[in-house]
Formats: sequence, C-alpha cells, structure tokens
Amino acid sequence: MRLESDRLIIKDAAVEEASFYFELFNDPDWITYINDKGLRSVEQTKTYLENTLPKNALLNGLGFFTVISKETNEPIGMTSALQRDKLDFIDVGYALLPKGRGKGYASEATVLMMEYIKDTFEQEKVYAFTLPENERSKRLLENLGFAYIGKQSVFEGEKDCVYEFKF
Repeated sequence: MRLESDRLIIKDAAVEEASFYFELFNDPDWITYINDKGLRSVEQTKTYLENTLPKNALLNGLGFFTVISKETNEPIGMTSALQRDKLDFIDVGYALLPKGRGKGYASEATVLMMEYIKDTFEQEKVYAFTLPENERSKRLLENLGFAYIGKQSVFEGEKDCVYEFKF
C-alpha cells in the first residue's frame, strides 16, 4: 500500500526500517501513551518486525504503515488501520517521533488513512481511540471532526476514549 499527500508518503512498514521503529517504540511518548514493547535493541526490534509484519500481509490492506516526510525522505512516524475484535469498524492510529510533531503531519496522515479506509473498505465510519490523559491526541481527533462516543476497554486494562468519524 502507498498513499501520498503534498508532504507525506505512507507505505507498508518494512523490516529494513528496524532502526527507525526501535527509536519510535522507545520514544517516551510512545511508552506513555501506547505501550512499552520492551524492545531494547535494534536487533530485538528487527525480530519483532519479522514476526509482526507478515501478519499485515494477511489483513488484506489493513495493518501498520510507515509515515515518511517527502522533504527529508526519512520516516517520521507510523499510522495504522486495524479491525479490532472489540470494535465494529476499522480504527485508525498514529504516532510520530518528536521531529515530526507540531507540523500537522499527524492530522495529514490520519486524513489520508481515513480516505483510504473509506475508499478501500467502504466503511460508513472509522474509529480512533486514545488514553484519557492524552490531551494532544484527543484534541487532534476532535479537530478532524471525530466525535467522542465514550470509554471502552479496547485492550486489557484501563478504558480508552473512543472516537468515531462518520463519512
């Protein structure tokens, strides 16, 4: 899969990007707001990707994708489109390294993914979720027109704030 905007390229994640994903997975905000994968080396991250990415190929266009800045041709983050067991519709996710934050890239990548989900999977809505304390993410979703619909346990443990966008 490959999507483009004026400033971004979104493409399938690749094992060769292990050093980038090691940096992203160990970013303090990733650990705080997403999870600590416990990957403490590029080699561990490479093994994780080798085990995870083939599953993407079985998802028929869903999965995890790398966000690349056209200006620098470097990865700056990731985005996802996944069908969770506990959700009725596909959800979109995003995470950027500090060098990609504050420039509107997360909004731009999310809009690209929403369009992709709508067009490819003919969805009537898309979900997004975030931890209740992640104010920046909640603000981004609301600015894109997502509506807060409540809290739900999407993963084990605490409840996430679930948002929906109706096409």
